Amino acid sequence: MSAEANRKLVEDFYAAGGPLADRDELPRFFGPRYVSHNAPAGSERGMSHAEALRASLEQSFSDVSYEVLRVVADDDFAAVHAVMRATHSGDGLGVKPTGRKVSAEQMHFVRFEDGKIVEHWAVRDDAGLVRQLGGG
Repeated sequence: MSAEANRKLVEDFYAAGGPLADRDELPRFFGPRYVSHNAPAGSERGMSHAEALRASLEQSFSDVSYEVLRVVADDDFAAVHAVMRATHSGDGLGVKPTGRKVSAEQMHFVRFEDGKIVEHWAVRDDAGLVRQLGGG
């Protein structure tokens, strides 16, 4: 696919909620061999990887939204600079729910095959996020 089509797919993914997009929407974005190199250990390739990431976020946050600041894409790869905003409503991070509003800058890197995301890497400020929750 073209760089522009890949950019649009990534922007649509984050507009739909990113990893918390509706489960029925996930096959629109992810290929059958999808793997997140940041997903919880033991996740299988494919939709179970996307579901594992979704479940992990749901255990910790509600009201999750992403502001995409920049996308740089080519014919099989994209880099995304985004800000995640959410409410800490669960203890998935090992911190009791605080109800605090949090935000964290993130970098996501994705590889495409046949118009779908098949690999994902992320660099997130998880330590800063935990500090916002009063931990660490």
